[in-house]
Amino acid sequence: MHCWKTLNIKSEYRITRLVLYSVIIFVLVFSFSFVFVNINRPIQYEEGNFLLFLLILLLIYPLHKIIHYYSLFSYRKSVKLKWKLELKFIPIVHIRIKKMIPKKRYMFILITPFIVLNILLLSAAILLPQYSHYACILLGYHCSICLVDILFFINLVNAPKNAVIEETPKGYEILIPPEKFKNF
Repeated sequence: MHCWKTLNIKSEYRITRLVLYSVIIFVLVFSFSFVFVNINRPIQYEEGNFLLFLLILLLIYPLHKIIHYYSLFSYRKSVKLKWKLELKFIPIVHIRIKKMIPKKRYMFILITPFIVLNILLLSAAILLPQYSHYACILLGYHCSICLVDILFFINLVNAPKNAVIEETPKGYEILIPPEKFKNF
């Protein structure tokens, strides 16, 4: 196998830029989803269930990681979970896969939490209009969490079809078979 490209989003974009992009995504997604969901709907918003909103806000990140984990299907036995504190106070879960994974499968793993949770949150915003402000805040928050996954996904779109993904200490390596390498 030959390395086609090595991806390390944190070193490529730096943490401060990723945080800035996440905040911008949060504001844009919240603004547009709130306007879209509530257009032509005269609604009284309810302030009740704020504790439930906070609980869901705290659970979105673990749910996101659980969906990643369960979308691995047959690769779950070669997965290692690791907790780490980012910026000394933000708990982050790292899912490390010890096997090489085909490109299409890895893209599926990356995009699954984005699709599943965003559909649930948009459905809640539409079906429960009195709580749509909460659902739109959660949608914006989840989209900002998905930023790194989306950046990886975008980088994988242009990778060769037969590529496989391997995690290394340097980042993610996109590997291609030797016969494919001759064509580049």
